Amino acid sequence: MADTPEEQATPVEIPAADVEKAAKLVLDPGDVTKKDLPKMADLAWATALSDAVMKHFLNDDDDHDPYVYFEQFDFDGGDIDSIIFNMDVIKTREEALHDLADALGEKIVHHEVDQTTY
Repeated sequence: MADTPEEQATPVEIPAADVEKAAKLVLDPGDVTKKDLPKMADLAWATALSDAVMKHFLNDDDDHDPYVYFEQFDFDGGDIDSIIFNMDVIKTREEALHDLADALGEKIVHHEVDQTTY
């Protein structure tokens, strides 16, 4: 039995082909979702992919230097999904939320704020 988080964690291997595909999608159209790479349904895999894509651009010999961002959003019905996006293309988290919802056919949860308490 593993005693420390380091011993419990198993590194996630991301195939180079998946990193290349994700990097191309980050440049155009600007995001990657589980619709593009179904393994992104797994949070650990999606997180590792995001790290690998960021490293790809840091080590890339090309002139590409996108601001890559990873985010998870929850949707109506309890689904939680991940998106890796280029903030040079998709300017806000709100825009990324809508792009992810559109790509996956999800309904966005809208929280109403009770203004009487402010």
